[in-house]
Amino acid sequence: MQAGVVGLTLALLGATAIAADPPAPPKPPPRPTGIAPKGDFTAGLARPEGDPGATGHDELSDDAFRAKAEAAAIRKSGVAAKRNGTRLILSSSGRPIVFDSVWPGIGGANESAFEDYRFDGLSPDREFYIVRATYYEGTNVLWVSRKDGTRHEMHGEARPSPDGSFIAMANASEAHDFNGILVWERAQGRLIERFRLVPSPDQPAFYRFMRWKDGRTVELEKTTRGDPITCPHANEETLVVLVRDGERWTLKDVSPPRCAR
Repeated sequence: MQAGVVGLTLALLGATAIAADPPAPPKPPPRPTGIAPKGDFTAGLARPEGDPGATGHDELSDDAFRAKAEAAAIRKSGVAAKRNGTRLILSSSGRPIVFDSVWPGIGGANESAFEDYRFDGLSPDREFYIVRATYYEGTNVLWVSRKDGTRHEMHGEARPSPDGSFIAMANASEAHDFNGILVWERAQGRLIERFRLVPSPDQPAFYRFMRWKDGRTVELEKTTRGDPITCPHANEETLVVLVRDGERWTLKDVSPPRCAR
């Protein structure tokens, strides 16, 4: 089994743990390909300042990377998505959906006010835009309804069930991002939250999505603080499953803890 996502802290116990090497991040779902539509459906809207990632001199900067990744996603998606400086505009059946980024040095914003919104593709069913948000501290992933513009905070890589009726997300974070598990049900173009687990600070745990075993079972890896006797100064890893029984979701261990030194 792969090493734990992140090291755990023993600050609550007055000791210091040794961080485990994080595993490689899961691969994102394949992006749809297509040809970007012609024409400017945003004509007449105010034009914000230029994108530092597109106009800056440092081609290796994070800004430049995000700008290039977004431009590629827009070309491949085949949908009406438009970048105008700090503004990302997405089409919907009603009014256009607008995300306004806040970049340091533009409009008098300071560094701590940084917010960056980037188009990242479509959901597998193509009913939602995927927008990645980067903040001064933390990140987020948003699914935005192409029908009415409703925004859903996914917090990480969302994983649809085999039949597409449910979506699971597991994210591990020690600091500013969401830490835990979420499950949504897709219902008539909407996402309804059906399960949420946020580990308590006094019993910290990190979860990594592995796979949908079937349409009602999610397999995950749980990383916790090692037992002080059998696994001191290390983390323990356990295979767990999240199982749906009717309307109820239950999380249970299916393997004994393994000391990951």
